[in-house]
Amino acid sequence: MKIALAFSGGGVRATVFHLGVLARLARENLLGNVSSISSVSGGSLAAGLVFATTGHRWPSSHEYLHEVVPEILRLLTTRNLQRSYVLKSLMFPWQILSGRASVLGDELERQWNIQGDLSDLPESPRWLINATCYQTGKNWRFERDLMGDYQTKYIVDPKFRLSHALAASAAVPGLIGPLILKSKHHRWNEFRDDEWKSIPPKYKRLHLWDGGVYDNLGVEALFKPGLGLADGSDFLIVCDASRPLAHETRRSRWRPGYLKASMRLVDVATDQVRSLRARMLIEYFKQNPGTGAYLRLGLKNKRPGPQSESPLSSSDPALQRAGKSASKAHWNEQPSLTDDEVKRVAKIETTLRRLSHHEFSLLFRHGYEVANGTLARYGGESLDQIPRHRVRLRAA
Repeated sequence: MKIALAFSGGGVRATVFHLGVLARLARENLLGNVSSISSVSGGSLAAGLVFATTGHRWPSSHEYLHEVVPEILRLLTTRNLQRSYVLKSLMFPWQILSGRASVLGDELERQWNIQGDLSDLPESPRWLINATCYQTGKNWRFERDLMGDYQTKYIVDPKFRLSHALAASAAVPGLIGPLILKSKHHRWNEFRDDEWKSIPPKYKRLHLWDGGVYDNLGVEALFKPGLGLADGSDFLIVCDASRPLAHETRRSRWRPGYLKASMRLVDVATDQVRSLRARMLIEYFKQNPGTGAYLRLGLKNKRPGPQSESPLSSSDPALQRAGKSASKAHWNEQPSLTDDEVKRVAKIETTLRRLSHHEFSLLFRHGYEVANGTLARYGGESLDQIPRHRVRLRAA
């Protein structure tokens, strides 16, 4: 069975939630069945960290649990990406000529060790990094051997830094700013008469923003209305770590009223599009059982009491070697997150700041528990048909 993953945006909140979902798949030794990933913003950062930690390979389930997660835990709880981005923007303003997201891309390399180019990514699983093109208003995609959208056309075998692709995907309006791509630095092509043919660029510059502006679920490449699952996948897992749209009651001291109002309207429109896509997906999964599951941040655990086994324990030697423990919680002995804890993680702002150990622990556990409950209910029979063995955790 080929599993497709759609990782939504949502800053580091989404990043860690998605990592928890991957841990649930890894516990059942299912990471090897992942054939495609489509990601947006914080979801792109999650996948980028996984690939960067393994030297641009997709990890085995055992490797993910015992090597990848501890290293990402160390990075996200010791490095403040947002602060370093702000400081570099102020200290070296000339770098903004390539867009504020280029500064973020440089910091992703320096702070999170995300190195290399798109061409360094493996052929499998296929990874689509989604951004939004301001000029066309369409979904711009970065892949191993292709980048572009169907209106601007495409750059084949792009020589493009992975960190800058991730920065474009995470370029939240009002928080980051666009990545500016100069067309003259690339060769443009369109596929015509069964072959790629060179064409002149349509724009001198392209401004690439957060992929969540167009599709915050990152699902368009993996699911086609009326056609179903795309990319040859058998089971689609949509991981939605969007923050619920809150009521706006206060005026900001730090932003002009018109700017705050504009950002609020962007949030309203984005939330509406996400809700429509989510309802469409859920309806499809109901009508076609065993084809996928929708995992939503903030979903309360309906099975109270201790879990059969949690994804990691603070007694795991891998976490001890990293010098950290997820808020010192012995996960194998912990009950499910309480309703108050779920509400707390759902309200974590969309940001790129450093997380505390407790925040990381709660978000990671929440992603794991949402995946555990939802997949047991909607994907049990389909996933149980996959031959595998359960990955065992090493004892302390």
